[in-house]
Amino acid sequence: MNFYQEITIIEQAEIPLYFIWSKLYTQLHLAFVEQKDDAEQIAYGVSFPQYRLHEQKQLGHLGSKIRIFANSPAELEKLNLQKWLDRLEDYVHVTRPRDVPKDKITGYAVYSRIRPLKNKQTRILHQAKRRNISVEESAKYFELFAERKRGEPFIQLKSQSSSDVDQPKHAFNLYISKQNVETEHLGKFGTYGLSQNSTVPEF
Repeated sequence: MNFYQEITIIEQAEIPLYFIWSKLYTQLHLAFVEQKDDAEQIAYGVSFPQYRLHEQKQLGHLGSKIRIFANSPAELEKLNLQKWLDRLEDYVHVTRPRDVPKDKITGYAVYSRIRPLKNKQTRILHQAKRRNISVEESAKYFELFAERKRGEPFIQLKSQSSSDVDQPKHAFNLYISKQNVETEHLGKFGTYGLSQNSTVPEF
């Protein structure tokens, strides 16, 4: 990944940061979807240079910046972020495509999506149905089950997959995990710009 564009959210006294993140990432996702291949993969990866996670406090923070990486300036031009973010021009600042500063790279990272585990009650009902037993019997298997709270930062989004215009879109949290790695691993990304193994440079 040799080129990137950086998007910075402009702080607004009257609008919370998480609200702008939601609008911004929705548009990024739509832009990425237009570039997906037959395997639902894209050539663009994202990073969050201000990403922080305090595991003991179970507290995550994305910050106010995101970088979009590609292998060439032409790929970034094709993505056409200015078009997709036109309605947000008062809330975000977008740089032109830039060279990744090779001499400033401190390592590489994998930013991936984490899907939350089902809560206790959902698991009880699922197992009761799967094993064809009563809910009470199923609950006994989960008496010592302790739900783990998520600490990773997330962006609240609405599902874009519903084809029925009258159907309300389902809201969900896109949890984002970061793993630092020593070596670069080139590959494709999902339509949120995230991957389980492809890396982006950190600088």
